[in-house]
Amino acid sequence: MISKIIQNQNYQQELFNRIPVDLQCLFNKIKLERYDELYEPESNGIASLEDDLKAVIEIFGNGNQSINHLRYIWMTLIISLAVEPTLEYYDPNNNLPKTVIQLMEEFFYESIKDSTKRINQNKLDKFINAIFKSHESYFQKKEANFQAISEALDVFYNAIRVLDYDKSVEAILEILDDCLEGYAIFPGSYGRRELFDWWLLDVVPASYNLLPPKIFYVVEGVKNKEEIRLRQTRLLSKMSKKIWSSLPALMLESNEHNNYIFPNPGKINRSSFEKSVKIPDNYHSKSDQLAYSR
Repeated sequence: MISKIIQNQNYQQELFNRIPVDLQCLFNKIKLERYDELYEPESNGIASLEDDLKAVIEIFGNGNQSINHLRYIWMTLIISLAVEPTLEYYDPNNNLPKTVIQLMEEFFYESIKDSTKRINQNKLDKFINAIFKSHESYFQKKEANFQAISEALDVFYNAIRVLDYDKSVEAILEILDDCLEGYAIFPGSYGRRELFDWWLLDVVPASYNLLPPKIFYVVEGVKNKEEIRLRQTRLLSKMSKKIWSSLPALMLESNEHNNYIFPNPGKINRSSFEKSVKIPDNYHSKSDQLAYSR
């Protein structure tokens, strides 16, 4: 267990070292903040979670538009995979989340081949309508949590909006609100800071580098927990390898805009994200039906 923790920390540090210095400085500041929105008793009521999220996303997107969009989609994909089990719990037969994730994956590949690629608006409208129509199926369970379902569906609604570059920043901020303050990933107030730290310290650096995060949030208390964990890991690892195989073309485009943003791929230890890591067994959510671990 100790070796896994060290390996995880080393991987996090590798990714952290490859993000812009101004983003690193902002991270170091935010790590010390305490927020009312995350139910932290140490909060002095001064720090604003909304303002700091906006600040991170603003610096995160300081670059070439094509690369920015890939990063936005990548972050959205990581978060959507963490939200997917919420909807899967209430209606495992509804393929809507998987279909949206597949749409993001396909559009991501198309964007690598052609940075000017734009999603067809009629296609987006079709998926959005499907999301609104799906509410009924998710509320059929007797113990359905209205807030959890609504906010999880809102994540997938905004995931589709992220595919439109002009709406991507606004959509990502809506997704973060549904997850960090809402019930899209888990209900209740317990564990909010841990979830925020996962996004800040794992998801943001991984998304900037277009690599999988070391840690994946995985639903606790369901039979297919390991299957979900493997599904998350395999998808992002597969996509990341495809990105790095296209690295020369992406770097050329970035250099044309004086925006060299990729490190030497040979220096990144890819083996470190082939397996996900589970947090200690003594971590539990206060919800029996949706207890999340990582």
